[in-house]
Amino acid sequence: MESVSGDIKASDGDSEQFHVNLERDYKSNCETPLKSTSGLVVPELNLDEDETPIDDDEFHIPAVDFEPTLESILNDVDNVSASDDEGLSAIPEQSPSIRNFSHVPEGSDTVSIISKESSDNRSRSSNRSQRPKNNFNNSSKKPNSILRHVLLKGITSQINSAADKINAGSSTAVVIGSLVAVGTSHGYVLVFDALQVMKWCLGDISHREEGGSVSSLAVSSNGTRLLVGYAKGLILMYDLDNGKLLRTLHDAHATGTAVLVLRFTDYPILALCSDSGGSVFELNFKRTMGVRGCDSRCIFSGSRGEVCTFEPLMLASYSDNPLTRYVIVALATLSKVIVVMIRPKLKVLFTHALVCNPTTLPLLAWQMVIIQTTRNEKIIDPVLTFARENTVYFYQVTLDTRNTIQFLPLQKISLNYTIISLHWLNSRTLAIVDVRERLRVVDVRSQEELESVDLLQCRLVYASSHFKGLATGGNVSKAFAISGERACYNSILCFCNQIIVLGTKSVHALTMRSWHERLDYLVKQLHFPEALQLGYELYLEKAKAVVGLKGSKDSKRMVVREKLLCILDRYVEKLHAFNYMEDLNSAKQNYEKAITDCIQYYVLLDHKSPIYSRLYDTCLVNPVSKSAYLQCLEPFILNDQLRPMPPIIVKDFISHYEEVGNLKPLEACIVHLNVESLDIHQTMKLCWTQGLYDAIIYIYNQGMIDYITPLEELMTELQSAISTGMQLSDTQVALGNKILVYTSCCLAGRAYPYGNIPPNLVEKVQSDVFQVITTLHTRNSSENEQSYPYLKTFLKFDTREFLNVLSLSFEEPVFQTELGRRQKQRLVDILLQVMVEQGDFTPTQVGVLFTFLARQMAKPENSLYVSKHLFEQVLEHLTSAKETVRLEERQQALLELLQAGGMQHFDPEKLLEKCLEAKFFRVCEMLYERKQDYERIIECYLYDEARSHQVFSFLHKIFCIKPTKRDEICAKVKHHLKELVLIDNKKTARAVYLHMSTLITDFVKSLESEPNILYRFLQGIFHLRDQNQSNIQVDMITTEKYIDLMCQFEPGSVFLFLKSVESYRPEHAYVLCEKYKINEAMGYLLEKTGKYQEAFEVMYAKLKWILEEMFNGAEGGCKDNSSVIDKCEEFRNLFLIMVPFAQRHSPKMSKEGREKLWLPLFELTIGAHSRSKADSQVASTFAELTKYVLGSMMGHVSLPTIVEIIMKDPAYSKATFTEIKDLVSGMLETCTYEQFMVNLVKRITESDVHERLATKLKCTKKGFAPRNKTCPACQANFSTEQYLSAEDSQVLVFHCGHSFHHDCCSDEALKVCSLCQVQGKSEGTSENNVISFPVSQHQTSSFWNTNGGLDKDHVISHAEFELKLEAPTKVYNIKGGF
Repeated sequence: MESVSGDIKASDGDSEQFHVNLERDYKSNCETPLKSTSGLVVPELNLDEDETPIDDDEFHIPAVDFEPTLESILNDVDNVSASDDEGLSAIPEQSPSIRNFSHVPEGSDTVSIISKESSDNRSRSSNRSQRPKNNFNNSSKKPNSILRHVLLKGITSQINSAADKINAGSSTAVVIGSLVAVGTSHGYVLVFDALQVMKWCLGDISHREEGGSVSSLAVSSNGTRLLVGYAKGLILMYDLDNGKLLRTLHDAHATGTAVLVLRFTDYPILALCSDSGGSVFELNFKRTMGVRGCDSRCIFSGSRGEVCTFEPLMLASYSDNPLTRYVIVALATLSKVIVVMIRPKLKVLFTHALVCNPTTLPLLAWQMVIIQTTRNEKIIDPVLTFARENTVYFYQVTLDTRNTIQFLPLQKISLNYTIISLHWLNSRTLAIVDVRERLRVVDVRSQEELESVDLLQCRLVYASSHFKGLATGGNVSKAFAISGERACYNSILCFCNQIIVLGTKSVHALTMRSWHERLDYLVKQLHFPEALQLGYELYLEKAKAVVGLKGSKDSKRMVVREKLLCILDRYVEKLHAFNYMEDLNSAKQNYEKAITDCIQYYVLLDHKSPIYSRLYDTCLVNPVSKSAYLQCLEPFILNDQLRPMPPIIVKDFISHYEEVGNLKPLEACIVHLNVESLDIHQTMKLCWTQGLYDAIIYIYNQGMIDYITPLEELMTELQSAISTGMQLSDTQVALGNKILVYTSCCLAGRAYPYGNIPPNLVEKVQSDVFQVITTLHTRNSSENEQSYPYLKTFLKFDTREFLNVLSLSFEEPVFQTELGRRQKQRLVDILLQVMVEQGDFTPTQVGVLFTFLARQMAKPENSLYVSKHLFEQVLEHLTSAKETVRLEERQQALLELLQAGGMQHFDPEKLLEKCLEAKFFRVCEMLYERKQDYERIIECYLYDEARSHQVFSFLHKIFCIKPTKRDEICAKVKHHLKELVLIDNKKTARAVYLHMSTLITDFVKSLESEPNILYRFLQGIFHLRDQNQSNIQVDMITTEKYIDLMCQFEPGSVFLFLKSVESYRPEHAYVLCEKYKINEAMGYLLEKTGKYQEAFEVMYAKLKWILEEMFNGAEGGCKDNSSVIDKCEEFRNLFLIMVPFAQRHSPKMSKEGREKLWLPLFELTIGAHSRSKADSQVASTFAELTKYVLGSMMGHVSLPTIVEIIMKDPAYSKATFTEIKDLVSGMLETCTYEQFMVNLVKRITESDVHERLATKLKCTKKGFAPRNKTCPACQANFSTEQYLSAEDSQVLVFHCGHSFHHDCCSDEALKVCSLCQVQGKSEGTSENNVISFPVSQHQTSSFWNTNGGLDKDHVISHAEFELKLEAPTKVYNIKGGF
């Protein structure tokens, strides 16, 4: 075997090396082929081409910064490329065999797998014209930085050249080790070194004919042996050092099957192979007496389940692992995963079922993973990963204390896509390819998809033809062929953190970038935010898919920090690239995003000096960037991340916010800055001008250690606002609230607006602030200034909140001392003097004061003293009869005082008397409740108009919790029943029924003197019954009483009520309705007693009276048209009652009776319609009623009669068609509808009858096969001469198959088979159907032979049987089921 790459220097032994120097600088139109023994043609450089210089001006060639090299031109790619990143793949240093190849031949157009310099040069040349400008992120899509996708040009070009020159065919399989080997469909194997230079072209015509296409490849762990499997079953072994063929294996596995998967174990002499028959074989290579051989052993037969793939556990690099003494292989069949041990002995270790889509293949992968067993202990164990369809399983393989191999489940991942390939990139990252040929990088622990790459342009190679066994005659199972449609076991493989993807005409490598390469790539693509985010995740050790970051935790953080700072420096430099003049809004947004990112990561890395120097200087170049910079400082200042700042920047910051009017955010920022960074004069001037009181207090407190001056100055402003007597503005209210909060903080020892006062100043601040509050006069007081101005200002602004501040401050330790208690007493005395004695406050404010005092005095450690006379004075003030205003306000003040513990300061009887006089019913309720006088509480609710509706809730509660007080409460309810009914009759009825149902009759009698109240009470009772909320029963006398009252107060509801109840005497109700002339109710009662005609006449008379009243009012010239409309509506309501009445009773009457019902109504409506044409609204109502009655009477009165009435009416006899159009069209529509309904019912009835008859006829025509030859009753044969001679002989055949003589069956037996009835077979079923037919000599001869058996030669067909039996057939009990 010869090399195809020119000069070869070879020597024997394992140390032989080859130097390949293939010249590639050639013109595409002039090739001189160099032939090899294998027929491969490679181009050779032609130096005879005439080189004439080209005039740049003539051809308008623009000048370039530097002249591109030939290598950069050849390495450049088209715009449409499968590569997302034109950097080159690098095989990691774990492969010592590849690490030795570091020389790149000069002028080579192939891309070295390990060449980084070529990567950078090519990337610069290819991306120079496509790089975007003035944009930090040239794509809205999240950039892919984990994988570097590289088209291996050298290998790809030589594969395509081989296909063209020597007919090598398309690529079918690939393997990578110390070299890269690619198998083709015509049996060749092309071997390349690390520089993508072809080293060997293995195979010849004989191998192609004998083996077919290459189906699988495998390289030994030491990189010296290559196994080649073919589609026709042939297996070859080559020496990769010299390209020699070492072994040819014809019978290593089952003949007539394709080699699907080949794998070496950790031992170079032990390999495994699987074939299209589903079997797995062990190949043990040996050398005896210089002769190479191979022993083959089947370790798993395809008859037990066809193996699709297998993966041996490789532990050569982990010599300390206890599992190294075993050879373990994972097998994946179509239904399960099986793990077996083949060394030292064959043994099954683990099985797991796989029930998935039959069109998918199982996948296997091993990976050594660091697993934390306890808090401080970690072990490195292999993890078996297997998957099918969209589910991935993880199992840890470990050796327990008894030296037993255990498989421990770790986790299970369910994905939303179907998997066709699965590989480990590192111990935490999986590379998964789905059916859409999209490679997804998945973090195993978090199950997060980190990145995805589209592989569609690679045109992935599938081994479906091998799984279908096309080269061997298709001798595979159907399930195996279906599952192998997307088999890619030999076209996607993983090697040292990189994925090799084999396309039909190309080879691709997807390599994991190291951490710094990922950052450099993102920066190069101007994805600075993503680069900074990734870098900070690396800094926090939270990043995923990390490669190359090693060392201790501190050293890694230091290295990453330095890298991040370099990225930030570059990010700041790129700020100059913005063109802010084109689009100010976009420029401002870009500036804000970039500057915020820079500040954020400078702060996170605790390197803030560039924020104030380099970044600030860069942003000063234009007003847009400066404004963005200053605004971006705000969130970091508010988070206390930028407290110390240069004064010049703070000054610009304050000036900018003042200019744009962001005063509230500015105030919030000032209180988070160090005072040393502020320009005090500038800041204070701005704060006083704009009312930034928080900032004023902060500067006084932190800058001047002065807690009194801001309080005095702000109190002066608040005092001036209150003294005007006008309502305070929102700004003034906000000022007062700030002063209250500030005072509370000072008295509690806390700083304002946040933080704490220095411990050495707490007591002094508390004392000084307390002194300011209780000061008699201000510093610059005038002669007419009132005493205690600050205290009065607080009380005037918000008494309640100020006293709450004092209440909180009294809890502080400073007020628990003897001096503190004296100060509290002094303050209380001042408050009483100011608010009670001087009397310049409202009752509510006074009540709040005494509530505060009562709460303080109710505390166990109370030391305050307040005269009881003052409490009585407050009571007199609050309950004074002279005060007729602010009743609720005074009552609330007294109530709070009592609830706060002030009850002990009053005489209860005197207090109750005062409250009753002042109508303080809520206070009275509280006092009555203390005395348990619950019936008096009812009166408190009844007399309190604002709370009268709450009396029902109180009644329900008191009946439930105090059943012993039931009699007293019932008496009080009966006494105040009238008031309760007037408040809410429905709730009163509910309360009475739920808790006092036995007293309903007494309550009714007590209200007889007041019919109106009684009617409302009974209305509530019947409303409760109608709501179905309870099974309330009302006696007949009460119901009739209610009807009587309803006739008086609400006659329009009588008719509906009578229809809804039955507990009354119709004759008595009729007398009541007649008394009050309620005709519709009288008609209903007459109808109920069967007097239909009288009922109609009563309602008809009322209808005529309404009509006459209406027209008399209209003809009398009534100016108010509303009365006419009301009468028309009353007519309509009664008419709508009478029409259904006529419909209900028409079917019971004769033709004359029906006409007596319908014709008067019809004549009345058409007459009314003709008389009401002057009023369009009334006319439309009567037209609607006429059409309604016409449609309703169509089925009861003949059409000629109706037409005759219409034509006799004066309004229609001379009317035009237009005038009677609506009437006639209504008649026609009704007639058409009725005709349609008749036809529809007719068709449905005919269809149903026909279906039933057809079913019964079909069943009667059905033939029955008798199960017995003799009658079970008489045991006589049906074909005996005696029985056949009888003229009326008949045989009964039941559905069950039993047959009887007709004469042998009783009448009951004619319906049910007696045998089945006895055996219990007919239980729970309908009666058996029976068919009887005559038996004659002629008929018998055609069915039975001379021996009494059925003559098969004379059996007639089913159609003939039906024709012959149709006429004489008798059917019994046809109503049963057939």
